[in-house]
Amino acid sequence: MSKLWNRIFRFGAGMVLCILLAGCAGSGLQNTPDPGRTPQGPRRVVFIGLDGWGAAYLPRADMPVVKRMIRGGASSVKVLSVLPTNSAPNWSSLFRGAPPEYNGAKNFPSIFSLLQEQGGGKKAAFFYEWSGLEHICDGDAADKRGNIETDMKTAGEIAAYIIEKKPYLTAIVFNEPDSTGHSGGWGSAAYYAKLAELDALIAVIEQGVRDAGIYQDTVFVLSADHGGIFWGHGFNSPRQREIPLIVYGDGIRKGYTIPSPLSICDIAPTMALILGLRPPPQWTGRPLGEIFQ
Repeated sequence: MSKLWNRIFRFGAGMVLCILLAGCAGSGLQNTPDPGRTPQGPRRVVFIGLDGWGAAYLPRADMPVVKRMIRGGASSVKVLSVLPTNSAPNWSSLFRGAPPEYNGAKNFPSIFSLLQEQGGGKKAAFFYEWSGLEHICDGDAADKRGNIETDMKTAGEIAAYIIEKKPYLTAIVFNEPDSTGHSGGWGSAAYYAKLAELDALIAVIEQGVRDAGIYQDTVFVLSADHGGIFWGHGFNSPRQREIPLIVYGDGIRKGYTIPSPLSICDIAPTMALILGLRPPPQWTGRPLGEIFQ
C-alpha cells in the first residue's frame, strides 16, 4: 500500500509541477521574443493608460477610435493584472516588466531607464495624473509632467508637446475611468460616458502624432492597471483583474487576437521590442513577438 501511495504522490507532484511551469511560461517568465517575428526596425511608442479600465466593459463602450485600433492592430481582453488589483502594484509591474515582489528593488529597470541606457540619446516623456506614479520613473529618465487632468485641454497640450518635441517614447496615464468607477460604479452610465470622453482624448493625441509627421513611425499601446466591479477593486475576480491590451501601428498584425495567457508584465518587454531595446534579465515578462507582421 505504501508503494502505491508513493506512486500516486509522485504522479500528483509531477502534474502540479507541469501546471506551475505552464503557468509561469504563460505569464512571461521567459523574456525572449518569438524568433519568427520581430519589428521591422525600431519604432516610436505612444503608451496611453486608463486607470480602472476593465476589459469586461470594452464591448459595450462607445469608443470608435479604440475599436478602430483593435480592428487594425493586435489586441487582447484577457491580460491579467497582478494581485491585489490596485494601481500601485500594477502600474509598477506594467512599466517595470516584473511583479511587485521583484520590481520594488532599488534601481530596478523601467522602460524609461532602459531607453535612457540603450537609446543613444532618444528621449522619453511621461505624463501622469496620479502622484503615486512619480516613483516609477526614476531621476531624469524621462521628462516628467505630473498632475495632468483628464480633459480635452490636457490632451491638446500633450499633442502639442508631441508635435514640438517628438519624443521616442511618450507615456500617458489618465486617472479615469477609475475615479468615475468609485463614485458612480463600474459599468454605470457615468462610467460608459467617461470611456466615451477618453476615446475623444485618444483621438486628439493620435492627431498630434499625425501632425508631428511621425505617424508611420509610431506604435500605439493602450492598456490599464486593473478593472473593477460595483464601486471598487482590489480582489481576484475577472472584472477586477482582466484588462485590455491594444497595439496598433505600422508593422503590427491587423485584427489579430493575442493568445492567452497574458500578463501585465508582458507590456514593458513588448514596448522594449518595438523601441529596439533589449529587455533586462530582471524582467519576468515576455515580449509579444507574435504581434508583428
